[in-house]
Amino acid sequence: MIIQSNATPLTPAGSQFVIGNGDFALAKAGNPVIEYDSSLVPEDRLQNWPMVYILINDTEAYVGQTTNVIRRMSQHGSNEDKSSFTTINVIYNSEFNASVVTDYEHRLIQLMHADGMYQLTNKNEGLSNLNYFSKAEYDEMFEDLWDELRDIELVWHSIAELEESEVFKYSPFKALTADQQVALQNILDAIEKGLENAEPIVVEGMPGTGKTVLAVYLLKTLRDMAEDGVAEHEKFKGLNIRIVEPVTALKSTLRRSLKGVRYIGGSDVIGPTDLVKPEYGYRPGEKGFDILLVDEAHKLKQRKNLGTQFGNYDKVSGTLGFDKEASQLDWVLDQAKLPILFFDPLQVIGPSGLGDDYMRSRLGDALDHPIRLESQMRVKGGTAYLEYVQEMLEGAIMPAGKFEGYDFRLFEDFGVFEKLFQETIEEHSLTRMIAGYAWEWRTKKGRATAAFDIELDGVQKRWNCTYDNWVGKGVDDPAIANEVGCIHSIQGYDLSYAFVVLGNDIRYDVETGSIYADRSSYFDKNGKNTATDEELTQYIKNIYYVLLTRGISGTYLYVCDDALREHLKGFVPVYDQSLV
Repeated sequence: MIIQSNATPLTPAGSQFVIGNGDFALAKAGNPVIEYDSSLVPEDRLQNWPMVYILINDTEAYVGQTTNVIRRMSQHGSNEDKSSFTTINVIYNSEFNASVVTDYEHRLIQLMHADGMYQLTNKNEGLSNLNYFSKAEYDEMFEDLWDELRDIELVWHSIAELEESEVFKYSPFKALTADQQVALQNILDAIEKGLENAEPIVVEGMPGTGKTVLAVYLLKTLRDMAEDGVAEHEKFKGLNIRIVEPVTALKSTLRRSLKGVRYIGGSDVIGPTDLVKPEYGYRPGEKGFDILLVDEAHKLKQRKNLGTQFGNYDKVSGTLGFDKEASQLDWVLDQAKLPILFFDPLQVIGPSGLGDDYMRSRLGDALDHPIRLESQMRVKGGTAYLEYVQEMLEGAIMPAGKFEGYDFRLFEDFGVFEKLFQETIEEHSLTRMIAGYAWEWRTKKGRATAAFDIELDGVQKRWNCTYDNWVGKGVDDPAIANEVGCIHSIQGYDLSYAFVVLGNDIRYDVETGSIYADRSSYFDKNGKNTATDEELTQYIKNIYYVLLTRGISGTYLYVCDDALREHLKGFVPVYDQSLV
């Protein structure tokens, strides 16, 4: 291995990285020779200094950190699992310490997976978001390091591009929060006890608490354990473990996000109707699935208001031996030895959804005593913001909400709202405008039918042209990015900034001081047929709760109903139009 003299100064104090590369075959031969420029890398540092390294071959990479490069390369050289690597890249900095290299190792794993140049062979255990002395300065240095890795063609994309990508957001290489770690351990303990008499597990959390992240992380952890050669993990080998994703668009997104993850394939993410397909594990009269990780379990359906889907629904129920009253939750419980359901009762948005009472009738103690996720991973306004939105929609009287580090504003002019949207999307490609289903979808059959669906203050907009990865497709297609997304295109997704339009499907009664649904202004037929006025009001409040909790860095509101807008001025700071 050769540590090359290609260092670039990173700070005025003269801090610099040295990125070296060499032949890993020397390490495999038991003779890891390192040549170096002693003016950049003092000889003693090679055996006694924290460094980060990247092993690569044509298609794979492994990221690690060590305080003794020579010894660690000798160890890797004798490791059969590392035998396919051909090149070692060593990253040295005179200001490295143990905390920094651990942090850099974890960030490189997360970003390199999202980058996609190499398939990472790392496990995902032990990843963390470290805090340490001078972390802000080292964060800036990391950005320079990443740029240098791009220069020498070890990675492709910028950090900004990657952090806005769906692969990064749904990566199994995530640092878990404290409560996610507790949840993970509780689930692993339950699995260790055996699957034959296992009880269902419910993981409950508000939007942004990382339910999907935990499901993906758990899938990779179990697959790694099955393949790591540890004797006590032999019981995991051959287990049929799948993620069930009821949201069709999110199913496609997760499949793309997990592409290239070691031991995982696209077929590991399935929909509820796939439970009767033999290629995924269905066996008549048996529980063909050992573990089913049911993401967005509140989106599982019962046989109500399914539109054109009744035929396929009944076919699946019939195959499983159920009558027409069975729900998709019944399918899961019938087919899985251990169902693990990730659930948020406040995200049930229509009569076909499974509410808290229905879930309790099927799950009993599992729903009464769920594993709870509390820490907010998505919205920078934190749990306080989510709780505030919930109370605001319920009509509670509260002071105006201001959340440090989070931009939450109300707009009175849609033209100003649209202008800021255009400015924001230029800088943050995962910004989207989303709305309640308060306008007809006239453009559904194309522009020959209608040129637009929504017109506010002279601004014309179209509904989302697709449900399939509408958010992701907008990154590459400006026309899609400028559409307005409905609840069916956005549930389960994160946005940089959310521009939320509250349509006339939700109004405010000045006399009663209550927020209610206007059935005549709600155009999702499957969302309102069979629902009472009280139920519809709760469904529409839940829809807006989902829309108002998508934005990572900020949420902007435009409200159509005059009375509701005036009412909400007491809750949301009004945007200063002179700023646009």
